[in-house]
Amino acid sequence: MQLSRRSFLRAAGASAALAGIPALAACGAPADAASPRLVTSFAGTGLLGAPDPHRVWRPVDRARAAAVADTLLVWDQDMTPRPHLAASAAPDRTGTRWRIRLRDAVAHDGRPLGPADVLASLRRVLDPATGATAAPLLAHLDLTASRAVSATEVELVLGRPDFLFALALAAPGTGIVRGGRGDVPVGTGAFRFLPGSPDALYRHDGHWAGRPPAPAVEFLVDDDEENRYQSLVDGYVHWAHDLFPHSARRLLGRTGTTVLSAPGSVTRFLDTGPGPLADPRLREAVRLGIDRVELVHEILLDLAQPGDDLFGAGLADHPDGVAPVVRDVARARELVVAAGADGARVPLFFDPFDPMSRPTADLVVEQLAAVGLRCEPREPEPPDVEPTPGIRFRRAAAQPIPLYLQAAAAAPRGPGDDTADEGAAGPVTGGPDGGGDAAGGRPDVRALLAVAARAPDEARRTDALRRAQLLLREDATAWSVGDEHVGVTADLSGVGPARPDTGTWARFHRARLG
Repeated sequence: MQLSRRSFLRAAGASAALAGIPALAACGAPADAASPRLVTSFAGTGLLGAPDPHRVWRPVDRARAAAVADTLLVWDQDMTPRPHLAASAAPDRTGTRWRIRLRDAVAHDGRPLGPADVLASLRRVLDPATGATAAPLLAHLDLTASRAVSATEVELVLGRPDFLFALALAAPGTGIVRGGRGDVPVGTGAFRFLPGSPDALYRHDGHWAGRPPAPAVEFLVDDDEENRYQSLVDGYVHWAHDLFPHSARRLLGRTGTTVLSAPGSVTRFLDTGPGPLADPRLREAVRLGIDRVELVHEILLDLAQPGDDLFGAGLADHPDGVAPVVRDVARARELVVAAGADGARVPLFFDPFDPMSRPTADLVVEQLAAVGLRCEPREPEPPDVEPTPGIRFRRAAAQPIPLYLQAAAAAPRGPGDDTADEGAAGPVTGGPDGGGDAAGGRPDVRALLAVAARAPDEARRTDALRRAQLLLREDATAWSVGDEHVGVTADLSGVGPARPDTGTWARFHRARLG
């Protein structure tokens, strides 16, 4: 049997890891024969270079950046911000000045990071040449007016009131590093990067949360789901990210492996958008015409809950008491006929970042045929081609409600709309006021976001955010709220289920083998 080059390197590197032999030791990687390195696997393609704390487009990029560079704040499991590198962060009464107090944390070079490093890092995020993921979130930050207050305090000045700004300081891609350098990042994270050893990060003995048990963490990327599953089963990999439902089902109850599932991590929805379904009666017909229970059972193997057309169930600021959507074929068909669309052909585009959209399409075609719509599954167009109007499958990872709302509010609603990104976890467009052109997107949602950002009263902020979500409910059909599944070997401890991009997601500072 012949091994591909990728499989050979995977097996060879992981076998060395299991034996406790750090790869590339000749390049300066520290050895620790007493305990083996931890091997992780992520979906994706391409080579890994230095982890850039400000360019974090893929899950593996975000995990590596978080390992080397702490953000000032992190998102908790309900997506509220909490202190991390910052011991505290609070606005003044106007919401335009935020005082940040840094914790006592030693960086990889043996010295603590200070206000100058905070300002330099945020300046790099805002530099257009960086192409930073979180740049839109910090667009209203005035770095000219911002200043160091003391050796451990920095004042960040905003161009407008924003009592939601703490969410931006906790976002992936805002890591603080020495001098704001991203090429060879020196941060305060639990692991450090060594030039010449791009696939692994090595323990930072002086980490402020304690010395990590694992001497190193190796990161692999593999676009083959079955290969990632088998690597875990065979023991080459200890932690495998974002497994499909059928892989998670196979691991459940299996000796030697277990599954960590984070509830409410992934929302799958149909973007009905403009074009063939511009008539609101047809969008309502789709909402009532699909069978969410059947989709969750057949496609997600009951490892999810039927969606209620709202994003972020279980997160802070999510509306309560919303009635579930029950399939009503008769009413949906009435709406189709009333709109003069009986038998209309509707393009149904796969999500390029979610392979589960393909089997889902077959069921959606059957379900909507019963209400008089003839859906035609299609491949997504290349990025440089004007998108054809139609229904699009979307997959959105959990993120704070305000950030989700501002991205949705800024998204175009006319022909040519194509707002898909990798798990909706890439850059968030707009600012707390929504951004974007009032001719497209949702000006009504942007207005409510502005109210929330300017309100010092938490109850008023929550009310505005919940009202904004209910407005968006008419634009998308969220058919499931599911879990993100991580497969782990039975001998791995110190890791648990966590929603994507939160302060405990893909963090290995407490991970221990054996």
